[in-house]
Amino acid sequence: MVNVKEIAKYLDQELDITGFEDSSCNGLQVENVEEIKKIGFAVDACKETFEKAVNCGCQMLITHHGMIWNGLKYIKGNNYQKLKYLFDNNLSLYAAHLPLDAHNKYGNNAQLAELLNLKDLKAFGYHNGKAIGFIGNTDTSLEEIKKILSEKGMKDFTLPFGPENIKKVAIVSGCGAKEAIQAVAVGADLYLTGEPKHGNYHLAKENKINIIFGGHYETEVWGVKALMPLLKERFAVETEFIDVPTPI
Repeated sequence: MVNVKEIAKYLDQELDITGFEDSSCNGLQVENVEEIKKIGFAVDACKETFEKAVNCGCQMLITHHGMIWNGLKYIKGNNYQKLKYLFDNNLSLYAAHLPLDAHNKYGNNAQLAELLNLKDLKAFGYHNGKAIGFIGNTDTSLEEIKKILSEKGMKDFTLPFGPENIKKVAIVSGCGAKEAIQAVAVGADLYLTGEPKHGNYHLAKENKINIIFGGHYETEVWGVKALMPLLKERFAVETEFIDVPTPI
């Protein structure tokens, strides 16, 4: 029999949630009082995700984007409705934002680097002085990388201003548009992130770098999915990925 505090304590240590300066209140955001038999994993702590987790029999939900950011100042409106639903259905909520971007095994960026079979990985993409992404070496083409990403459900919004032959790839999942300048600085041929900013167009064109925007959601399903077999084995619980994609 396992409870939510045991699982949360393990994840806190494994993901080093205190090691990041983050607007997300990482860790156990909402507690429950029931044995954990099944855990849902999702990108966003939204009402639709909560409902799907309850409907498939989960007592705990682990998300990349939690519902509490910079502290919870008011319990009214949307916050009240979501918290009431969690309490009424005895569903606990755990969130891991930057810690799950940056983890060198289970993180979004490490998983994307593994997908692209990058070699000689190094830390990349510094946020508040700490790296959350990776850069690595390869020897392939832009079209081959686009094909791999497309086959895994990612969006194909590409600024193809760099070389066709790709030797060095930098990655920051999700909202990593501002880190594009860091990819230029380290001489990457390709920068992979989630969603674009207007200024990325001329930055890429003037510096002859390729940028692929694979989708915020699509580049951030990887970390929570990587945690599923880990927790299933360690705590003998059922696991299920709850897919609630966004078009952004």
